[in-house]
Amino acid sequence: MKTKATGFLLALLAAAPLAASPSAAEIEKFNSVSDRVATGGQPTIAQIGDLKKEGFHTILCLRDPSEYDAAAEEAAAKAKGLGYLIIPVNKENPRPEQADAFLAALSSSKIYPLFIHCATGNRVAAFWMIRRVVVDKWDLEDAEREAKLVGLKSETMKTFALNYIRSHAAAR
Repeated sequence: MKTKATGFLLALLAAAPLAASPSAAEIEKFNSVSDRVATGGQPTIAQIGDLKKEGFHTILCLRDPSEYDAAAEEAAAKAKGLGYLIIPVNKENPRPEQADAFLAALSSSKIYPLFIHCATGNRVAAFWMIRRVVVDKWDLEDAEREAKLVGLKSETMKTFALNYIRSHAAAR
């Protein structure tokens, strides 16, 4: 016999998958840093599909492939019709040529809207801080404040970003 309570419970269970469906905003440290760029930590395979549904065109990953299943992520991105770029950055030893590659990649209008990620947002924050100062001409203090919101927490990555910014400011 179907009671009101049973009917309510069945309706609730039927609706649960809709309420629990993932979205890109559920990615750890997800931040829209501009109208064309969002940053964050590692997305799940389901969230990669959500990035496409939400209008992103390209994923740029700053993780070293030894840290995660890079092939699965790239395959998922391509299966959803997303462009996929990787600049493998060792979080303990970032290199200036990686920041150069990051800035070069972001100079192409073809990649936008863009989602940039690493494991937790730390590398992304450092590289985005570099972009803000070197390309967007932001004040260092403002760029650093934004980087902390995006996920900058490692002294190694902060020092790397500051050194890169200083060396490029000196070159101007």
